[in-house]
Amino acid sequence: MLVGALRSNGFEPQLLRESWSVGAAARAGGARAVVLDVEMSGLRPVEVLADLHRESPRTPVIALTSAEARDRTVSTLRASHDDYLVTPFPMEELLARLRLRLGDDRPTAQLYLRRGEVMVDTALEQVFVENKPVSLSRTEYAVVDALIRHPRGQAMSQDELVTRVWGGPPTSNIVEVYIGYLRRKLGAERIRTIRGRGYVLEG
Repeated sequence: MLVGALRSNGFEPQLLRESWSVGAAARAGGARAVVLDVEMSGLRPVEVLADLHRESPRTPVIALTSAEARDRTVSTLRASHDDYLVTPFPMEELLARLRLRLGDDRPTAQLYLRRGEVMVDTALEQVFVENKPVSLSRTEYAVVDALIRHPRGQAMSQDELVTRVWGGPPTSNIVEVYIGYLRRKLGAERIRTIRGRGYVLEG
């Protein structure tokens, strides 16, 4: 998921799974930044970070760490070059920190839409609730995408949803059926019905 998100935002990530390969890649040069998941099996974060700092002193590192390992991880980072995120984290925050470290301030397309604890990755067509992926059908995804793009706090009517998602007149209760599906998957409290007006994705 992380590799796909980086690629969809213009990066060219290389996935490395072993501690020795991270150091070897740093020695080979060419990497503009390193995203280090300190929870990966087999990685020794203190040793890997020390190796990276020695072999590639100008390459910024963003460490992904659990809350429990945060203090130990942060103590090995360089304040002027490195950064960290505590897992789980919003993908757009990692992208923003990467661009900051790389000095990349170019405007980018809005690939991530958020409403409260619901986030939509428009590139991968994936929905997340509390940073966890939710399995949706294409039609369910289309309903969420329509609701999250609607102005915050304003109800989206059934007719508007029908036009956006189905492009024509559906059966009489199809909207209610799919809203029911989504409430079970996203949480009933996240989609509010405003009688006579439509539906609001809360956040």
